[in-house]
Amino acid sequence: MPQSAEIGTQAMPLSQTTLLRSMEASNVAHTISEPDGAMNIVYANKAFSDLTGYGQDEIIGRNCRMLQGPRTEPNMIARIRAAIARSEATEVSLTNYRRDGSTFLNRLYLAPVLDEVTGRPIAFIGIQSDASRLQRQMRFEQEHNNLAALGRYTARINHEIRNALQPIRLIGDVLKDWQHLRPEDIDKSLATLRENLDFALDLTSDLIRMARGPSVKPPTAAVALLAAQAGHFVQGLLPNTVRLVNDVSTIEGTDLSVAIKPRHLLQVLSNFVANAMDAMDRSGDLKMRWTLTTIPSAQAEALQLAPGNYLRIDIEDNGRGMDEATQLEIFEVFFTTKADEGTGLGLAISQSIVREAGGVITVQSRLGHGSTFSIHLPTSQAV
Repeated sequence: MPQSAEIGTQAMPLSQTTLLRSMEASNVAHTISEPDGAMNIVYANKAFSDLTGYGQDEIIGRNCRMLQGPRTEPNMIARIRAAIARSEATEVSLTNYRRDGSTFLNRLYLAPVLDEVTGRPIAFIGIQSDASRLQRQMRFEQEHNNLAALGRYTARINHEIRNALQPIRLIGDVLKDWQHLRPEDIDKSLATLRENLDFALDLTSDLIRMARGPSVKPPTAAVALLAAQAGHFVQGLLPNTVRLVNDVSTIEGTDLSVAIKPRHLLQVLSNFVANAMDAMDRSGDLKMRWTLTTIPSAQAEALQLAPGNYLRIDIEDNGRGMDEATQLEIFEVFFTTKADEGTGLGLAISQSIVREAGGVITVQSRLGHGSTFSIHLPTSQAV
């Protein structure tokens, strides 16, 4: 994107009158504003009047702040002001108001016109277009995709619950003749019955959790205590063929805390451990590292987080790893690489839990080189 509109020598010089006539004939809204703090409009074409509903006599001498209103996004206004202060071009989409009070999504491109000698702005050119129709189309497509996804999810739920209930039905038929069964067969049948009932109940509980969305913010938990508890918990999940290294050296003595219930964090870790053991064929090395880190604004925006201080928990395995396509879908509801064995809810629920705590889960992986799941949780001083 160009950083400015510079005045310079052209192959075919155009007069100022010709340029203004070209803008006037355009069906795209154009404005030219003074470069001082007021940014008053000195020129606006007919397309700008058509877009906003203001007449020429109502536009000239005023600035584009007349298009702002209660729903205009403050962060977009801040981006515009910052670009003007730096004499840079910017492109934003923000909610603006027409003269009659109706709103539209304004796709605005604003650029300084720089003097070729001094390099200072002598004017600002604004190009506006109504992106409301595109926004509605995108919203329609998103709703269509959501409905299609809901259909897939419903089919998967039906499949999973039927799988859980089918053995229960068969066992019920077997237990009709319980007098002819050995005690150990009855115990085995009842254990299978309970196992499948628990599976169905866990599935519905997870789905309810996903549907409810964020819950009440939990009380804070001390990082040091969480690390100790998690180490014992994860060790208890592992067979003798998997070696655990729990590195807590960088958080020893910290008085920081995180806003997550310990049992919820353990639930997240149990999902990671289950996936790691599957990727390692239940044999290999599992490393858990606890570190304190700072996430700057640029990285935080990419992760949809608030910038600041975070606890990072890395769970690294030396299993088979994942390709990029799998990593992009790994946190989607019902996505699974385990065919008929998995529900595809574990990592989606885990991401939901961590998001509720103000954090995020990320993953790094390479085929043949293992995977690292990283939990990022915002920290605060323990009370």
